[in-house]
Amino acid sequence: MLDDMFQVFEDSFSDYSVPFKLTKEQFVRKFVQKLRLDFDLSLGAFDEDYLVGFVFSAVNMYEGSLAAYNGGTGVRPSYRGNEITQKIYDVLLPKLEEKKINKCVLEVLVENEKAIKVYQKIGFEITKFFHCFKLDAKKFNPNVNNASVTIIEVREPDWFVYEQFIDIRPSFLDSRQMVNQNLDNEKVIEARMDRKCVGYAIFQPRIGRISHVSVSAEMRGKKIGEMLIAHAFEVSQSKSLTVVNINKEAEPVVKFLKRVGFENQLDQYEMMLKL
Repeated sequence: MLDDMFQVFEDSFSDYSVPFKLTKEQFVRKFVQKLRLDFDLSLGAFDEDYLVGFVFSAVNMYEGSLAAYNGGTGVRPSYRGNEITQKIYDVLLPKLEEKKINKCVLEVLVENEKAIKVYQKIGFEITKFFHCFKLDAKKFNPNVNNASVTIIEVREPDWFVYEQFIDIRPSFLDSRQMVNQNLDNEKVIEARMDRKCVGYAIFQPRIGRISHVSVSAEMRGKKIGEMLIAHAFEVSQSKSLTVVNINKEAEPVVKFLKRVGFENQLDQYEMMLKL
């Protein structure tokens, strides 16, 4: 079945406006392992035995209630125009309600007007505006230092401390629950001053994706954020860092990322359907 899922994924995104090509190994790691897809709630549309469309679902707590996250929707180009996504949701929504799931969440590119209209027809509403960033290594100067601060790696996140640093809640993908599920692929680092944690970052060194980076309010402006980014860059295999789904309202975070060399590559809406 994984082979069929991967093939329809490849076909569905072959003409996507933003290049999105994965190997089968990357596909399994991104969707099956990181998202922890719920296969009972990940539905496909078939033409006889031929898989032509899908909705991938992951379930977790988000903003205080149980949510089904749409980790991917795709329809083969030759089958578009047949309301396949709507038909999948016609079957999926009653299943979600049976599971006592309170809401559906997804992200969609701001310029993907067709998809936005499809989701709105199903009942989704736009709830947030997200920026997605990629580090331009040529604009990044990793030679930052604060002699009184030490960057160390730790085994597990200290959420009790970290939660005090966060100004705006992260997206579903980077929520505390989702990060905890993916700790085997994440590295956690802390900036410490006099043995006290004053900042932290959580990132995937294999692909250079930063899930979290934050500094305590009283320690901002002291190059600590830059030190965390520099460490992540140094140990990341890809030598290319990305940060996705930064809420537009998190202006200090957006300014910080741009200042250290990140470029806003694309924007997404979060859309939500309350059940």
